[in-house]
Amino acid sequence: MKKPAEFADLGEVIVVSEVFQLNTFQTVSYLEKGIMEVFKDREAFFEKYGDKDDYEELEDWCELSTGKIFTKVKQ
Repeated sequence: MKKPAEFADLGEVIVVSEVFQLNTFQTVSYLEKGIMEVFKDREAFFEKYGDKDDYEELEDWCELSTGKIFTKVKQ
């Protein structure tokens, strides 16, 4: 189980929860289980998923003003 505090602060969790229309508990749980991923920047995101127009393997994703990218994989 991953520890969300190691890669996302509380403010980011709250913002991402709003974007993905989840409560903060769900967001933290998804981060712990690997259903949500956090990338420190676009380069890290592109390294895993590539630079393309459509990401079919993702349910949703968002980029914060901090440059971090949060993804939610399809279940």
